[in-house]
Parts: sequence; C-alpha cells; structure tokens
Amino acid sequence: MSIFTEALERTDGKTLILSNGSKWAGQDPDDIQTLLDVLGTDVLDPTFEQYHCYRPYPFEPMLRAGRNESTFQPWLGASTFSGNFLTVSHVFNVISKDPGVVEALTEAIKKNMASEKYQQNAYERYAGWYYAETCEGWRLVSPKEADDIRAGTVSKLSYPRNYETMKTAVLKGPRFDTEARRKAS
Repeated sequence: MSIFTEALERTDGKTLILSNGSKWAGQDPDDIQTLLDVLGTDVLDPTFEQYHCYRPYPFEPMLRAGRNESTFQPWLGASTFSGNFLTVSHVFNVISKDPGVVEALTEAIKKNMASEKYQQNAYERYAGWYYAETCEGWRLVSPKEADDIRAGTVSKLSYPRNYETMKTAVLKGPRFDTEARRKAS
C-alpha cells in the first residue's frame, strides 16, 4: 500500500497527512496540532527552502509523476507543505484543502522562518542566492543559476534534470537584501 493510499484511509476529506513526525514504518503520523507545536519550538531546516521556499505549493501529481489515477483528482491544486527541522527529525508532508489548516501552517512557517536562528542558518547557506518563480512555484536559485536566467542561457545541456522547470524561471530578487548582508558581516 502506498503512503498516499494509507493517508486516504486516515483523511478527514480535507487534509492528507502523508508524513508528520519521525515514525517507524506502519506508525500513524502525528496530527496537525503536533506539527504546529513543533513549528513553535524548533527551527525549520533551511535546506528545504531551496525547493519551494517553505511556501505552500499546489499538489499536481500528474505533472510530477505522470499518473492519472482518480484517487488524486480531488486533491489536485490543494496546498502542499513539506520540510524538516534543523535539530530534531520531524519530517512533514501535508496536503490540505482546509482553509484553516492552510492558514495555520502558513502563519506558523512564516513565524518560524522569521526567527533569528532560522535567518542566521539560512544566511550561511543562501547568501548571494535569489528567489525565482517557476512553473512549479517559488524556489531559490544559486548565483550561477541566476546568471543563466538573466542571460537567457538556461539549456538542456546545463540543466538536464530540471530544464523544463528552469526554462520558466523568472528572478524575483535576492534572498537577502544588501542591508541584511551588511549587518551579517
């Protein structure tokens, strides 16, 4: 049985919890409140910011996996949240159509990311990086990737694994502004 099928058996019809917490195979994931509690006490791992900037992104399994299963249909476009924490293993992957859950997770993640500890760790990893909007949502791009986007030199040769995404990238600005860089140094 797939993790998606298992989540469907547990869902309230509005939120799918594919993973939440550090669990052994076969254990049910934690509930949303537990994730909100962990977001309030532990720092998110900035590593995951690179892929979706910790913003909810639409669930689109057919685009990502080429699947056409009717079980996915009700969840298409639902908000997806995923990530982990810096000093505690509590991986999460949640898909929700519930406006209350989406708002609560979005706000808790924003608050977590605004913390000094998160920003310090993110700066160590992403100084000089840029935000870009792609066909798959927001992501961080390295200085080299930003240069390629600006110059229009994104190619299949340079980006064989993610060319289809990178060719749609539009730079939105630096991850850290100049003032933040000056203060950090």
